[in-house]
Amino acid sequence: MSNQTEAEYVAGAEPGRDTPPPGEASSPDRRSRSATRLKLIRSAPAVFAEQGIDGASISDLCAAAGFTRGAFYSNFETKHELAVLAFDDLATQLIETLDSELDQWLDSGLEVGEVVTRIIEGVTDSVANVQQQALRMELFLAAFRSPEARAAVAPVRERIYAAIENALGRVARSQHLTLMVPAAEMARILVTSYSGQLTDQMAMGATGRGAQRVIPTIWLAFTRPA
Repeated sequence: MSNQTEAEYVAGAEPGRDTPPPGEASSPDRRSRSATRLKLIRSAPAVFAEQGIDGASISDLCAAAGFTRGAFYSNFETKHELAVLAFDDLATQLIETLDSELDQWLDSGLEVGEVVTRIIEGVTDSVANVQQQALRMELFLAAFRSPEARAAVAPVRERIYAAIENALGRVARSQHLTLMVPAAEMARILVTSYSGQLTDQMAMGATGRGAQRVIPTIWLAFTRPA
């Protein structure tokens, strides 16, 4: 991955750069292309999770979405661009879920530990969660090796942390709790602890179920009544 050019990663760091000019948004062809692009982005994590970014073929990525190879080349320059856009899409879904669901979770009578677990997991489907984690690890390995990859992944990572930080603050306020560390640090403690558990289990062939048990324990350890 270290031999990828800066242009390849910068392209991946600009989701939505194909936004149509005013007056073209209603074009049927443009809507069709946008739908094709989104379907490729949404189906990519499963392929990358199974084969890795470098190992996945463009044919497999297109087949998973139900398209031919031409659909890929009409929308993306590289597999790494697609991987970053898929990660960005997962981040957007997480943020939208928190915006729309958090108040309902807090008002529903769920244990606070369950609410925090839902925030950190970021998804409600276990399989999707494993795919998200695998894609995240692939991109973080790329970032470890390449400054260009790091520049593409970092803004998405920071968006996720900012959303989690805000959500944890809302949970603490609703439960009249004080965080023993800043909310930003709490977000990173929870994410890295959960991610480490999940990665360890996945590496041994497990599904990752049970990794989330660490979340309520850490939350309890780092909060107190206000």
